[in-house]
Amino acid sequence: MDYVLKPILEDFIPALYPGEMHKVYFHHDKASSHTSKITQEYLKNLQIRTAIDYIDNKDIPVKSPDASPLDFFAFGFLKQKLFNRRASTLDGIWKLLKEVWASISVQDIQKVYMSWKKRCRLITKNDGEHIEQTRQIHRRRFVK
Repeated sequence: MDYVLKPILEDFIPALYPGEMHKVYFHHDKASSHTSKITQEYLKNLQIRTAIDYIDNKDIPVKSPDASPLDFFAFGFLKQKLFNRRASTLDGIWKLLKEVWASISVQDIQKVYMSWKKRCRLITKNDGEHIEQTRQIHRRRFVK
């Protein structure tokens, strides 16, 4: 929460959409870290403080990795950018990860979310099945 959710939901999103937090809807999947009590309590508190809405555990689509921006963009982007970098300590890995994460531009994020609605429609059309082949996902290259 301290390294991903809080910076995105409490710093970046409010700066990107000032005065429009009631229009923000946080999508997440059924990963155990997302459905844990502490995460759900954080999201409930966040909703009260900021008006950001979120998907309740019971309403999360079972097969939604193709719809999660972290899954279809961020993890692959980070993996690709970190692949050729070398760190010798755990602190060094975290430093590189934070540096690469901070390098994602607003334009990159806007492109990701422009494709989100289309992805959700394709998932629905495919009855919840994956819309991308795993091999294609791992071959994808992000240009930066």
